[in-house]
Amino acid sequence: MKIWNGYGSEHSMNLVMVGQFKSIESAEKAKELIDNLKDGLSDIIDVDIENPYTRYPEEAKELLRALNFVELRPSELEQFLYDNSVEIEGDKIIFKTEESDVSAFLKILVHKGAKVQVYTAHEYPYEEYGRGK
Repeated sequence: MKIWNGYGSEHSMNLVMVGQFKSIESAEKAKELIDNLKDGLSDIIDVDIENPYTRYPEEAKELLRALNFVELRPSELEQFLYDNSVEIEGDKIIFKTEESDVSAFLKILVHKGAKVQVYTAHEYPYEEYGRGK
């Protein structure tokens, strides 16, 4: 019998990030960038806890250049593979995840001009986008 010892997490951040944009068009452009990165990176990279990316795979560099978004570190690319939901509601993007590593999404929202609010729905379940409603 083997017993595995290691650090684990239950990934229960219950994080909500709301990006408020000045226009619906700006929110739509940010959502489009997120969708393009999620779709494009899904075939290029893998989640690798033991060997995080320290360099960009060539295909990832090409994708980032094509999307004109080069603000991401190589180690942030795998965030687009994590389980999350990204919805658009008028001039807002509502991002929800159980992960705590969300810097790539925050960079996109800020880069596209959003005012951003981040909170855990565990502590604020009755906020507008909390999960207690």
